[in-house]
Amino acid sequence: MRFLTADILFTAKNSPLKNGVVVVNDTGLILDILDLSKVQPDLLEYFPGALCPGFINTHCHLELSHLFQEIDKHTGLPKFIKSIVSKRNFPEDRILECIDSADKTMYNNGIVAVGDISNTSLSFSTKEDSHIFYHTFIELFASLSEKANSVFQNGYNLLNQCQHSSSLVPHSTYSVSDKLFQLIKSNNAGEIVSIHNQETADEDEMFLNGEGNLLKVLNDKSDFKSTGLSALKSTLPKLPNSPILLVHNTFTSQADIQFAMSQKNDVYWATCPKANLYIEKKLPDYQIFINQNAKMTIGTDSLASNDTLCLLEEMKVINHTVSLEILLQWACKNGAEFLGLNQMGTLEKGKSPGINHISHLRNEQLTEHSSVNRII
Repeated sequence: MRFLTADILFTAKNSPLKNGVVVVNDTGLILDILDLSKVQPDLLEYFPGALCPGFINTHCHLELSHLFQEIDKHTGLPKFIKSIVSKRNFPEDRILECIDSADKTMYNNGIVAVGDISNTSLSFSTKEDSHIFYHTFIELFASLSEKANSVFQNGYNLLNQCQHSSSLVPHSTYSVSDKLFQLIKSNNAGEIVSIHNQETADEDEMFLNGEGNLLKVLNDKSDFKSTGLSALKSTLPKLPNSPILLVHNTFTSQADIQFAMSQKNDVYWATCPKANLYIEKKLPDYQIFINQNAKMTIGTDSLASNDTLCLLEEMKVINHTVSLEILLQWACKNGAEFLGLNQMGTLEKGKSPGINHISHLRNEQLTEHSSVNRII
């Protein structure tokens, strides 16, 4: 049994505790949370800074880990997509080595669960042997209707190869035909869904006006028709009636947020700050999400668009606009809720969420020197 304390405990559920002690057993199960005065001083393990639950990374592409430092920054999404397509064909042993290394890096950075995108089976063995919980989103894309059946069948075959938690999902608002959307929706029995949303201004330009650079670089675009509505308003009705994770949302408006929340109860919004800056050099307007009580989560995206796989580094990017207390709700509680991980996400009696130590705080907020260490 261990008695863990710090200057402040962020439970990610209730108000932070300044005199709290987390009591855990050898397996990491929280037996109790006590006041400091109720524990003998010689039993305490003290960590300067803060303790919080393990982090939940809701958006990653493990199988792109070999593209670290291979793609130029600030090119915009259309050119980024072109680069991904042209540089995916590395030797398989190199790809597998990078996948394994990325998994270990996330574990060491206090990440206990990941929502990961897969287009192939290359990452499956690493995930199945990992200490991290993974849910794999088998991602489908084809904007020509004539390709919908074969693409769906290939995705279904890949799903059957996956021996851990998984579901079939559309890639993005702009890269999936109506027929493929319908196949995904009709074959969904409540499984969680992830979709890239409004990552570039060109995305809305496609749907509103049938124009923009993104439309020009898509290979299979002949079925696409503009709707006169935003990308999100055009796409949300096509998605299954299940928990939905909208990813990036860099150009999402308040009206779009209100629309989505009026249409579906279980809508979550993943932000990947470092990837947004890497590709588009722009961040979402976080205040409009906070004002609408949107269920925010945090992702790292891939090493193709990032130089770290660390949620704390993502939080540092937006720490000046969002408090650490709120950021940890996004990075822990909301992510666990979306992935359906009842034992993770908050420091509560009876849970096994993992415990992280965040050091070098100032006034209970992150600094450029803050770092994370996994305690459990």
